[in-house]
Amino acid sequence: MSKHPAALAGKAIAVAISMLWLVAATLFAESQLQVVSPENGAVVNAGGALMVTIKAAPSAFQSISLVGDGPFALSTSLTAPPYQFSYVIPGDFASGRYRFMASGKTASGETVCSDSVEVDIERSDDVKKLESEYQSLTLGDQKDLPLQIWGIFADGAKVDVTRSKRMTYTSDRPAIAAVSNEGTVSAVGAGKARITVKYGDKTLVVPVVITQNPKK
Repeated sequence: MSKHPAALAGKAIAVAISMLWLVAATLFAESQLQVVSPENGAVVNAGGALMVTIKAAPSAFQSISLVGDGPFALSTSLTAPPYQFSYVIPGDFASGRYRFMASGKTASGETVCSDSVEVDIERSDDVKKLESEYQSLTLGDQKDLPLQIWGIFADGAKVDVTRSKRMTYTSDRPAIAAVSNEGTVSAVGAGKARITVKYGDKTLVVPVVITQNPKK
């Protein structure tokens, strides 16, 4: 037996109202908790300090902390404003992009999170030398294998620059071995290839051998 058109329309309206309520609740939650600084995409100098400032609705939260990766993996909770978190970034901290968000705990036990923010941690000086953790790569059963590239700087710091935005990776035979923007080598077909790594004016070549055609 088919339902009356009015009943179907009423159900559709109820679903629409529910979705609008959910969107409104999400927007309200986000407006309660915001990362004021740093801006999304900001470049942070390794060897310096980083201050994260959170804006929160008055009396909305019992505590606020940061949740993320890299330097943001460990965070203390603050129970009163100003909600500012200070980080000292070591000079040998691995270069690359890291994401974090603010997390607030309400009196009712609810957790509210802000939009996530991404920062790029980089050395401000030029690298003096590049080194690869592996003199060459051989892929057999493994389809993907990440490179690990170290940058040696004038102060003697040895920094993992594999995921640095200043790095570029190119393959001379992408039909044999492809390479991602973050240095992961993928087997495409059996054969040999060379991956050229470049950071500033310094380059490094890593030979790659693919011993078998990858399984489809």
